[in-house]
Amino acid sequence: MKRLIILGSGSESRVLKQVRVSAPPPTLGSNDSTASQEHMEIPLLAAAKTAEIEQQASLEAAPVEQSYSETLAVYLRAKHDQVEHIEDRLEGLIDRQQARLQQTQISAPGLLSLPSSKRAWQSQQAQQQAYLQTLQARLDMVRDIKDGMGLHLTKLEELATRKMRAENSELASNWDSMQEATRRHELLMRKQDRKQSQGLDQGGPQTLGLPIRSI
Repeated sequence: MKRLIILGSGSESRVLKQVRVSAPPPTLGSNDSTASQEHMEIPLLAAAKTAEIEQQASLEAAPVEQSYSETLAVYLRAKHDQVEHIEDRLEGLIDRQQARLQQTQISAPGLLSLPSSKRAWQSQQAQQQAYLQTLQARLDMVRDIKDGMGLHLTKLEELATRKMRAENSELASNWDSMQEATRRHELLMRKQDRKQSQGLDQGGPQTLGLPIRSI
């Protein structure tokens, strides 16, 4: 209850009247609206923090990833050139061995040759044939390495990766650490997405703030 003083015009008298001053009408759901606003701000802050973490991780991972890829590419080219060189060399050896075997067959002992000569020729023929088979098996193995597939990579890439990591242990360790950090970050992101989805599913309808009229 407040007193209101009304001054009469042209007189010294004062008239005091008591008037009822109503408080501002309360708003239904004002607390709910504030809580809802805070609830909406939390995912936004989390998303902003996540984006900042992702950007920082990308900046830190870029030099390691680039260095690893470039180094691996050098080893892969070297391994490819090495395999091609071995393949060409084996193909040349096989061609010469086949020619030598044919020459041996031409120089086979006749019917009137001594048994010892026939045995020596047969032994030489067997040795030449065995050597040719060995060369052919090596060539097949090299071609399998060149064109074959491993579990996840080509066999050539597996050999190049194994050698590169053995000779660049620090780079390989940094790469492994980066990969592990990436996996943990992705796992964390999936957990956050699930929590946000569960929060949206469990959230009920919000109450609108409606003013209550004083009677």
